[in-house]
Amino acid sequence: MTHFLKRYMKHAIVALIVIMLTAQIPLVKELLARGAATLYVAAKYPDQTVTFAHFEYQPHFGDYIISYTVPKTDALHLMLAPKLLPIFVKFDPWDQPMSD
Repeated sequence: MTHFLKRYMKHAIVALIVIMLTAQIPLVKELLARGAATLYVAAKYPDQTVTFAHFEYQPHFGDYIISYTVPKTDALHLMLAPKLLPIFVKFDPWDQPMSD
């Protein structure tokens, strides 16, 4: 590897470590989760008007749950994982197959 690639790899690793460490601050963790969930909802349900309601950790499930209120329908509750960096939507109740 060239000297440039080695230096780039070191900077990338340091940046990832800094992001992981700052993500452990509760306010930063909530902001990351809200941002990820907002992008998910905007991409998945562009025709819905959703409003953020609350964000909490559920020790029973071991995941974070972020809730949105939606006019004229049921509320949207998304389950985010992993616990250390909740940016992936693990469960979306609106994205389930219809049952007969």
